[in-house]
Amino acid sequence: MRVLVTGGSGFIGSHVVDKLRARGHEPVIYDLRPSPWHEPGTVEERLGSITDREALERALHSCDAVAHLAAVADVNDVHASPEDAERVNARGTVAVLEAARRAGVKRIVYASTIWVYSDCEGEAVDEETLLPAPSHLYTSTKLAGELYCKAYQELYGIDYTILRFGIPYGPRAREAAVIPAFVNKALGGEPLMVAGDGSQSRRFVYVEDLADGVAVAVGDLARNRVYNLASDENVSIKQIAETVKDLMGDVQIVHTPARPGDFGGKIVCSKRAESELGWTASTPFAEGVRKYVDWRREQAAIEAERVAEAVIPAGEPDAESRPRHVLIISADIGEGHDLPARAVAREFTDEDPDAQVSIVNGLPAMGGLLTRVLRENSAFMFQWIPWWFDFQYRLFMQVAPTRWLSRQMLRLFGSRGLKRLIKAHDPDLIVSTYPGVTAILGELRRRGKLDVPCYSSITDLAGLHFWAHPGIDLHFITHPESAEEVEKIAGPGSVRWAKPPTASSFLAYRDRADARRALNLPADAQVIAISGGGWGVGDLAGATRAALEQAPDAIVLCLCGRNDKLRAKVAKRFGEERRLRIMGFTDRMGDVLAASDALIHSSAGLTVLEAIIRGCPVISYGFGYGHVRMSNAALERFGLATVART
Repeated sequence: MRVLVTGGSGFIGSHVVDKLRARGHEPVIYDLRPSPWHEPGTVEERLGSITDREALERALHSCDAVAHLAAVADVNDVHASPEDAERVNARGTVAVLEAARRAGVKRIVYASTIWVYSDCEGEAVDEETLLPAPSHLYTSTKLAGELYCKAYQELYGIDYTILRFGIPYGPRAREAAVIPAFVNKALGGEPLMVAGDGSQSRRFVYVEDLADGVAVAVGDLARNRVYNLASDENVSIKQIAETVKDLMGDVQIVHTPARPGDFGGKIVCSKRAESELGWTASTPFAEGVRKYVDWRREQAAIEAERVAEAVIPAGEPDAESRPRHVLIISADIGEGHDLPARAVAREFTDEDPDAQVSIVNGLPAMGGLLTRVLRENSAFMFQWIPWWFDFQYRLFMQVAPTRWLSRQMLRLFGSRGLKRLIKAHDPDLIVSTYPGVTAILGELRRRGKLDVPCYSSITDLAGLHFWAHPGIDLHFITHPESAEEVEKIAGPGSVRWAKPPTASSFLAYRDRADARRALNLPADAQVIAISGGGWGVGDLAGATRAALEQAPDAIVLCLCGRNDKLRAKVAKRFGEERRLRIMGFTDRMGDVLAASDALIHSSAGLTVLEAIIRGCPVISYGFGYGHVRMSNAALERFGLATVART
């Protein structure tokens, strides 16, 4: 399962990423900063704000679920800046849910807190305890998030799991948390400051136990349930100070006035998580603190070693070579660039496990203007004025002077940001899966402004003037029929035929009967798949009508991608048709194509290549404009597909 982890670079989130990987999932980090806890390229990262719904939606493309951990979690920060806390915690959760709805992601795990019980009358609480109106802003924002999750499940079918975290502690904790703060003071020989008399208690939970609970909760058993994830141990602040004192040596404990808004502590029951998920907080508090202290000492030793190694004696070269750094620059326009990027990354890591491979979205680096022109403008034209898109394509692709001008405009507006991106990653090799990026890289290489070798990964069949460039070192094509056009643009010897940049499952045999069973399709019926790619472009409704009418016994699968409006349109028009299955974006295209007798496709993109690999006959219909028109002509010319124009 591919899981977006908001706050994945942080204290809890980084451990959740580790636990997801250990359980065989594919985590994607979404955070404001790169993860300091993972080697570059080992985990896919998307940088962005938790309130940026569009960035979240792009990051959620091809994800199956989201673990939403990003939040303002420090009570002091909430008390100091309540407006920021509300914006991040409450509105940020709405942004995540709305992005999930628009991206077709139907699963969220939401990180709440046992602070929601702070205003309850009884001392012992569990998930069924009625929650009064909260008196603290932090509690209010987290409860708002819980209610938003439940509302989105009722309205839009996004299944939730709400996890009420105990107080986390352990390696990677932020310095302001109570245990790191005490350890820091002890290391510096300072007294340990305890708010009040220190009798207020906490239900702590070791962070790795907590992260394992999140990884378990992604599964189906936890759908639409609320769980407490806290320890059975009730630990007072005074006990924490005494534990640190015992581990660190003779330090003084000093009591200070109680801070406002502090959580008095409850006896929080986590039996539901144990009985339903098999989860317990298995690390005793004293052992967890010892592990944290050991980690702090290890970090200090590593930092000291790093500083020592950085000092190279005069005249002695640094002979140790670093692992190969590969930067793959994609674009979140549909799925035709991101999916190949991930496939190329897998190829590099399979070939060289030590390689550090990073996938980045090149559009933000190219600037807001180019992003709007290349992505938002394209989406608008595809849907509303495709003839204007075709006119622009002819003008900028098939007319040499305007093609030259467009390349220079791309370089002028996009090169500075791309150069900053490249400098930040310091790669040994760059691979582009998006023609707009390729054109800029080619211009920079040809002008001597970039000294890093650049490759282009080409998935289109024809119309390759921006996919190929004389400045690019090598072009890797997936259709051997493309070689002649690429060499005409970039020069002889600039082309290599590569394994298709798609999931490895497409290259393995898949039995049709098994694929149909997996999709709950009849074994002996005719099956026709209709797709418009990730954006759901083209006349899919017309293709669906034609398939239903011309093949009266066939099962028709209409794949609408992430286009919710198209999905609603098809459902409204053909919703009563029992032979029709309407699907959104799916990561099961391998099964869909193996199960189908034919694919009707409108965008001539990566799905067509995957169908050809699967041996599924392809009919191109529904969007004969721009690059699709060029690809259709080539598909016909090489006998790879049938093109239906009416």
